[in-house]
Amino acid sequence: MSTSNPDHIFQEAVLLHPFFKGMERSTALSLFSRCKKVTSVKDQTLLKSYENRSGLYLVVEGEVEVIVPKEMDGKEEVLEVISEGGIVGLSSLYSFMEKEEMEDGLYASVEVKAKEKSMLCLVPYSGLKGFWEDPHLKQFLLNETSKRLQDIYYSLSKQVGASYGLEERSTILKRVKDIMIDNVITVNIGASVQEAARIMGVNRVSSVVVLDNKGIAGILTERDIVSRYIAGDIPLTNEVKEGMTAHPVVIGKDAYLYEALAEMLDHSIKHLPVTDRGKLAGIITLYDVMKANHTGALTSTHKLDDHGFPLDKIKPTIEPVFHHLWKAHAPAFHILDFMSGLLDRLYRRVLREAEEELDREGKVKPCSFSFYVMGSAGRKEQFMLTDQDHFLVYEKEGEQSEEYFRLFSEKVVEKLEEAGLRRCDGNMMSSEPSWRGSLHKWEERARQWSVRSSEETLLKAQNFFSFRFLDGDEELNDAFNDTIRRQLKSSKILLVRMAQVEKTKPVPVLHSSIRSLLGMQRKEFSMKKEILFPFHHAMQILNLAHGNTTGSTLEKIEYLVVKGSISPGFSDDLREAFEEMMKLYMELKRNKQGDTVQLSTLSTREKENLYHSVKTIREFQNMMLAHYSLA
Repeated sequence: MSTSNPDHIFQEAVLLHPFFKGMERSTALSLFSRCKKVTSVKDQTLLKSYENRSGLYLVVEGEVEVIVPKEMDGKEEVLEVISEGGIVGLSSLYSFMEKEEMEDGLYASVEVKAKEKSMLCLVPYSGLKGFWEDPHLKQFLLNETSKRLQDIYYSLSKQVGASYGLEERSTILKRVKDIMIDNVITVNIGASVQEAARIMGVNRVSSVVVLDNKGIAGILTERDIVSRYIAGDIPLTNEVKEGMTAHPVVIGKDAYLYEALAEMLDHSIKHLPVTDRGKLAGIITLYDVMKANHTGALTSTHKLDDHGFPLDKIKPTIEPVFHHLWKAHAPAFHILDFMSGLLDRLYRRVLREAEEELDREGKVKPCSFSFYVMGSAGRKEQFMLTDQDHFLVYEKEGEQSEEYFRLFSEKVVEKLEEAGLRRCDGNMMSSEPSWRGSLHKWEERARQWSVRSSEETLLKAQNFFSFRFLDGDEELNDAFNDTIRRQLKSSKILLVRMAQVEKTKPVPVLHSSIRSLLGMQRKEFSMKKEILFPFHHAMQILNLAHGNTTGSTLEKIEYLVVKGSISPGFSDDLREAFEEMMKLYMELKRNKQGDTVQLSTLSTREKENLYHSVKTIREFQNMMLAHYSLA
């Protein structure tokens, strides 16, 4: 940080600051003559905690962060971001007004650091003494202090509310290492099943981890012994490697309990070896997780796979899980990943049931198929049961295939609707002829979208390219992706037209400070239509341009880094911006407020976070447009 005397250019910039703007020019110039110019580079500390404060700091250019340093772990907590037009030092005003003489200045318990290259104006407390009666100055400082106090109360109320969730947080946000059994019972890969069963009996455990000279080779459970050896009439004298589950699912000891639960439910397992830097450190069971999470909000999710559990009971079973994770302050990306896993399991159950019903009705499946989800489900962002977006690809053409998969798709849609996923308003579901077909039909559809790029076909294409393979034949899925990539190479005009549409829907500009937005006519905006849709469409189009047709949003961001389309640093900014938007969107949905953000309901810090996130997303949208020379 450097301090210097003001120059004329600096003077004119400072006099435009709200602090000076309403004063008479002669008064403003007189006070300005007592000020100092302060400049700093990015991440430079401007004011240290418990360091004497000598005045107010007006942010003329750039941004600064008010930080609470944590001495115990060396980490920092950002209390507030103050942008151009803001002011630092309001918390010391009371002491300034009470003191007769300014000796060594005033101290504060927070630090102030430059978030980017910044320029500030230091208005000494001593210089303010002669101007304290100025009406504009009094009103400005009163307004700013009141606004800051309002934000502090809002923040405190949030903290108090969060404290009531500490019990839940202490359970679901426990780490695996907190409850794992570290004395793991193991056997060597060359041991017999009989020996492994004896060891289980002696130690009263229902599984053993199988080791070889490289580490974890597999896991053998009581169920494996019964189903693979006794029921399969295989001698128990055979080696465990013949019946164990090789390359088992494992989890790190620092993972959260809800992550362990997600792994168990997704893979239909009850035992999970725990690792530390790749080595066996413990084991955790489904019973351990359920017992630790005594609130029970997640214990009913195993019913999703039970065909005897009514479909109409699934929505009231799944949605409380989201609210529970939210109240436990689970990270947004973890919530999305966990909830997506649950909804994927619902889809797979419905697909199996539809197939089994047709089999009982004497309908023979004529060929293999692949089933895909689109929209928020395709991006792994469907944290609540909303509407259906899916399509189906089958292997062989012909009337027999069309008739079978028509009946199959209709059953799927009916069952998903019964489970709480309403029908898509735009009829983008596999029950519609235009959203199912053979591999050849899908290739022709993609070609037609390029040839006839009407508003309707571009809308279909935008939704289609958010697809994710959910279930079915893996080889058919590979062939389908190859077909789509091949078609895109010969139909690049489609991507250009999609990009042209996005140019007409720019992400809003919030100018240099969120406060400037408050002076505009708009006091609200649609999170979905104005922020998330443009972001997702830009992400899809840029990925398609580099040959990637599928994946979640986070996977697509990483793909662009690998391709050199965006830098690792910008990818971090983009992830943070996306997470910030999703947190706000999830909060709106959780409170049943639609997707409209009312700016007046946000704290100053939330507005600043929103501003930075939107700015990053707009920059990314411009990157996509620049790829097509449309920026």
